[in-house]
Amino acid sequence: MSLIPETPLFFYPQLAAALGLEEAVMVQTLKTFLEYGAAENQHGFAWLELDANKLLQALPFWQEADIQRISANLREQGILLIGAQTFQVGTRFRFAINEPHNRSLPTPVASPSQPQHQPAVPIPAAPVTPVQRAQAITKGWQPEQDLLAQLAQYGIPQDFALEQVGEFVTYWTERNEPRYSWGSRYLKHVLRLWRKQETRSARQSKEVAMSEGWQPSLDALDILTLQAGINRNFVEDAIPEFILYWQERGTNSSTWNSRFIQHIKRQWASFSHTLQMDTTPRPISNDWQPDETVFEILHMGNIDRQFAQNLVPEFIVYWKDSGHLVSSWNTKFLQFAKKQWAYTHQQAVNTAVTKTSTQNHGKQRSDRPSSTRHRNLAEELSDRSWAG
Repeated sequence: MSLIPETPLFFYPQLAAALGLEEAVMVQTLKTFLEYGAAENQHGFAWLELDANKLLQALPFWQEADIQRISANLREQGILLIGAQTFQVGTRFRFAINEPHNRSLPTPVASPSQPQHQPAVPIPAAPVTPVQRAQAITKGWQPEQDLLAQLAQYGIPQDFALEQVGEFVTYWTERNEPRYSWGSRYLKHVLRLWRKQETRSARQSKEVAMSEGWQPSLDALDILTLQAGINRNFVEDAIPEFILYWQERGTNSSTWNSRFIQHIKRQWASFSHTLQMDTTPRPISNDWQPDETVFEILHMGNIDRQFAQNLVPEFIVYWKDSGHLVSSWNTKFLQFAKKQWAYTHQQAVNTAVTKTSTQNHGKQRSDRPSSTRHRNLAEELSDRSWAG
C-alpha cells in the first residue's frame, strides 16, 4: 500500500506566515474549487456555491467546527466573503475570495497530507500569478467612499465615522501589524463604537432626577418585604429620607429602585441587630439616651445627628406621661426620628411654596417645628409592628 495514496494539498509559505498555516491551506483549497468550479461573477467577485460535504472530504483532517472557525477568521481578516449561510454540514456553502475574480495564485509549496482510509477529492494545482500581500497601515490612511456608504446603511453618520479615523490609524500604526483589508478592520471598529454610543445614549435617556412624589415600584417592595422579610412599615418610613438625600445631591439615575433596595437592606441589618440586643419591656427612664447604633442607622438615612439629639427630651416626656412599657426604646425612637425628619422636610417644602403663592396672615410657617405638639403626637408615636 502506498504511503501517499492521495493528491497533496498546497499552501503558500508567505500566506501562511501572514495568516497562519490553517488559513493558508483553507484559502488555497477554496481557491482551487473556484478555479475548477462553476463560479458566478457578481460585483467583480467570483462566487461559488459548494456542497459543504465536498469541502469536508477535501479537508478530512478538520471537523465541521474547525472549518467554521477558520472561515470566520478569514472573513474577519477581509480575505474571504461568505454568503448568508455560514459553513454547515448538509447545506450549500457560498463564498468568494476578496480579490478580482480573474486573478489567480502562484504555484504553491506542496505539503503532504496525512494518510487516510478514504481518498479525498483530488484538487489540481492552481495557475501562477503573484499573491496579494498583507500591508501595515499608512499614516495617511482614509476610508473609501464605498466604505462610508456601507456604514451609512447601518445608520452611522459620516461625521461620526470620520471622527474615528485618527484614533484607528494611530492605534494600528503603533502596532505595525500587516492586514489584507484595513477597510474591513475599520468597518468593525466603527460599528463597535457606534453600538457602544447607542447603548450609552439609551441608558442616559432613561436617567431621571429624584422627584418629590417618588415611590418604590411594586417589584422593589416585594423584594424587600416578601423576599428579604423586611417589615413594610419600616420600608415606607424610609422613603422620605431617601427622597430628600437624592434631591439634595441632584443626581440623575435610571436605577432608583435598586438604590432604594440597597439603602433599606443596610438599615434593616443594623436595626435587626439593635432589636436583638434590647428585648426586655420596661418604662423609659428620665436620663434615657439612644444607643450609638441608633445614630448610625439614622446616619445611613442621612438624618442629622444633632436633629435627632434635640428630639430626645420631648420623646422622654411623652413616654413618661404615657407610662407604657416598651421592649426597645431604641427602635421606638428610631421610628420617631424618621417621622420627624420626614415631617420637617415636608414643612420646608410647603413653606417654600407658601412664600411664592400667598401672603395670607395667620398662616403658620416654620422651617422646623420646635415641638411635635403641632401635630397629633399620639398618631406619630402610635405603635408600629416593627418597633414593638
